[in-house]
Amino acid sequence: MRTDGKFNERTLGYDEETGKRIRKYKTVTLNSLTDRSIKKAITEFEIKVSQMDIEQITETITFAEFRQRWMDNYVRLDLSPATKSHYLRILNTGTFDRFDNMKMKKIKKIHIVEYFSEEKKEGRKNLSNKFSLLKSIFAKAIEWEIINENPMNGIKTPRVEPRKKELQFYDSNQLSQMLEAINVLNLKYRVIYKLACLVGLRESEITAIRLEKINFVNNTILIDQALKYDTEGKSELVLGPTKNKKPRIVNVPEKFMNEIKEQVHAQKKLKIKSGHAWKPMKDESGKDIDFLVTSQLVLGYPILPSSLGSTWHRHSKKLGLPKLNFHALRHSCASYLLSNDANFKIIQEQLGHSDVGLTMNTYSHLTKEDKQTAIELFNKIL
Repeated sequence: MRTDGKFNERTLGYDEETGKRIRKYKTVTLNSLTDRSIKKAITEFEIKVSQMDIEQITETITFAEFRQRWMDNYVRLDLSPATKSHYLRILNTGTFDRFDNMKMKKIKKIHIVEYFSEEKKEGRKNLSNKFSLLKSIFAKAIEWEIINENPMNGIKTPRVEPRKKELQFYDSNQLSQMLEAINVLNLKYRVIYKLACLVGLRESEITAIRLEKINFVNNTILIDQALKYDTEGKSELVLGPTKNKKPRIVNVPEKFMNEIKEQVHAQKKLKIKSGHAWKPMKDESGKDIDFLVTSQLVLGYPILPSSLGSTWHRHSKKLGLPKLNFHALRHSCASYLLSNDANFKIIQEQLGHSDVGLTMNTYSHLTKEDKQTAIELFNKIL
């Protein structure tokens, strides 16, 4: 407070050209210099300057600055660990560097169109994911009144012709040979591989199965969560929703259910035997989470889903099995069901696809034997 009636608010950043601090001053005439009058005048001035600050932010904030606020005030607070990690992977590659120094209010539709045009010309990947991420950023900019018009409005998601990749799977004979071959493996791995090829589960779903979700009376398992690796914060495994965000009950062959029961007993014995060496994941209340399969490195802790691929590669090579990746075991399950006339709707529900159309588009293929059998039906009318 100055005796001439002038007072200044806190520093408001720095001038881009001069590098000097920006300050706001106001001269006021007070009827009295009582503490109450002075405090009231200061409060009114601070409110006014605060409003000016907000206006200044909306006018000058850059894409990089707003993106950080979007991350801190929305992504980190409201989205799942998997989505956060997904967004970070995209952003950390410098995907939107060209926008970073641009003011949010200066980014127009043409800038977005030209960006994706160049991305397509360069043959870059994940364009639909990048498009979704930008939509999210600018949608929040509208919601938070940073910009008045959304440059993403009216722009269609960039279309890139998908690379045609032949679906790999074991046919009936190969599947039978595979199931026979893995009998020499440890019970835990037999159960893991059979959950993929006999039940159709994903890696993240297999590693997230908890003992209380297994129903030995009905031979079913409730698949309500999946294990994800959260690269935010502590970079650890966390339980999150399944891929389509919907829990489902999967059926398990009765003979295989007996092996699962053996694995449950083995887990319980291992927990007791391990004592203080048992280091399980905890739920929100601090209670141990009992998984069907756990890590050998940290007793009681879940297995990293991505590690199943390398383990399967090592085992399948050792057993002399046809070279297929772990996810192909899930395809093998669907293919076997399909070749034995299972309904597409049943396959969809078992595999946890979002809709039956996805199942039909993915598994509308048939083995050579199935095609030949089908075409031979015309012999009856020839």
